[in-house]
Amino acid sequence: MAKTLKMVFTLKDLKTTTLSIADPKDGLTKAEVTSAADEMIAKDFIRSGGFGATALKDAYIQSEDRIELA
Repeated sequence: MAKTLKMVFTLKDLKTTTLSIADPKDGLTKAEVTSAADEMIAKDFIRSGGFGATALKDAYIQSEDRIELA
């Protein structure tokens, strides 16, 4: 089962952008993700369409099963 950390950021133009990170570590906490997001925002790391991020709107781990056809 593949897992992806999804971090949804609000941009200065009030739109959103999503950062996807494959295979996040087991036991990852919301506090760890929020801390990392705050640092990325402070360093203006997250940008889309010329606008920087202002806040972390949502964060979650998405899991996906792949079933091969016979």
